[in-house]
Amino acid sequence: MPDGYRVRVDALHKYVADLDEYRGQGAKITEKVAQADVGDKSWGVVGLFTKSGYDDTLRELQSLLASIADGLASAQAKLTDAANVYQGVEDDHKIFFGQVETLLDGPGKH
Repeated sequence: MPDGYRVRVDALHKYVADLDEYRGQGAKITEKVAQADVGDKSWGVVGLFTKSGYDDTLRELQSLLASIADGLASAQAKLTDAANVYQGVEDDHKIFFGQVETLLDGPGKH
C-alpha cells in the first residue's frame, strides 16, 4: 500500500518521554519564579508604585507556566493513548493474519 502510512510506536513513546523532560524543566522554572516574589518592604516607598505591575506580571507568568504544564501533561496522555491504540491494532493484525495463515496452510505447519 504505497499511499498508506506507518506509525512508529517507539517514536511516540520517545516523544512522550521528551515531553516529560520539558515538564521537569518547566517545574524548575516555576520554582525559580516562585522565588522571584519580593515582599513590600523590599520595594520601598517609591517602588510600591511599580510593585503592582510587577505582581500582575508575575501572576501572569505563573498562570502561563501552569498552562504550559497542563498542556504538556495533556499531550503526554493523548500521545500515550495513541501509541497504545496503534500498538493494539498492530498486535491484533498480527494475530489475525497468523490465524489466516494457519487456515490457509492447514494445521501442523506452524
